[in-house]
Amino acid sequence: MLTEVRDTRLYVDQRGRTDAPPLLFVHGGPGAGSYDFMAFQGDRLARDFHLIGVDQRGVQRSDALTGPVDEQDLIADFEALREHLGIERWSLLGHSYGGRLALRYAVAHPDSVTRVVFENPAWDMALATENLVRAALPLLPGVQLPPHTGPATKQMWDERIALLAQLGDKRMGMYLGPDSQDLQLPAGIELPDEYHERSGHFSSEITKSAGFVEPLLQYLGQLTQPALLIKGEHDPATSPREIELFRSDVPEGTYYYATGAGHFLHAEQADLFARLVTEFLS
Repeated sequence: MLTEVRDTRLYVDQRGRTDAPPLLFVHGGPGAGSYDFMAFQGDRLARDFHLIGVDQRGVQRSDALTGPVDEQDLIADFEALREHLGIERWSLLGHSYGGRLALRYAVAHPDSVTRVVFENPAWDMALATENLVRAALPLLPGVQLPPHTGPATKQMWDERIALLAQLGDKRMGMYLGPDSQDLQLPAGIELPDEYHERSGHFSSEITKSAGFVEPLLQYLGQLTQPALLIKGEHDPATSPREIELFRSDVPEGTYYYATGAGHFLHAEQADLFARLVTEFLS
């Protein structure tokens, strides 16, 4: 259903009992939407939680953007939605780029967040995109990693994403474990072109914002909540350095290495993922 929050309407998919522990799913992309995750995990996690999947402002089933957007807008939307739903505190589950937003939110609003789950997050865009490109290079003979030093920049992002786009139909396979190569994410099948166009516009706008390329690794040590990092064996996004800093800097951090899985453990090994999340949050 569409829910009015601040100056827009967000599509909010609620599953499970409203008196169960609340859990907000923060999708990645940027612009991926919550449809795929809820298709694989909605009914599973709803057995134990009040699961709330949200399409971020301007994404898929939420209202289209009418102006610029930045990550602070998204954090403010989540907090306003929590208040609108009458939830005192909730846990967060951030996938990929959503892990970056979940980290921002947990640090900015510690009294609103009880626990945080990160699934293959991208906290530092320079490190994450370098890891992605290195995973893609074996599939792109003759292509080299564009040189870059220092923090991420918009130019760096555009160059590396353009390189990944050269993979064409092979790109999805790079994100999946060897036993999951036939996995189909349902959003590409079920959602109309209009929704994908909205997501494309959102992605274009959010990547222009200054905050998008800000490195967030310094926030790991500021997490006051227990946090779980789930890393797929074949995930190409989360870099070794990000994992290292999570394990050393997060005061109450737990690390799980998912053998055989790629970037989408919640879909590739759905029952295992639901068990990991349920056990940690319970």
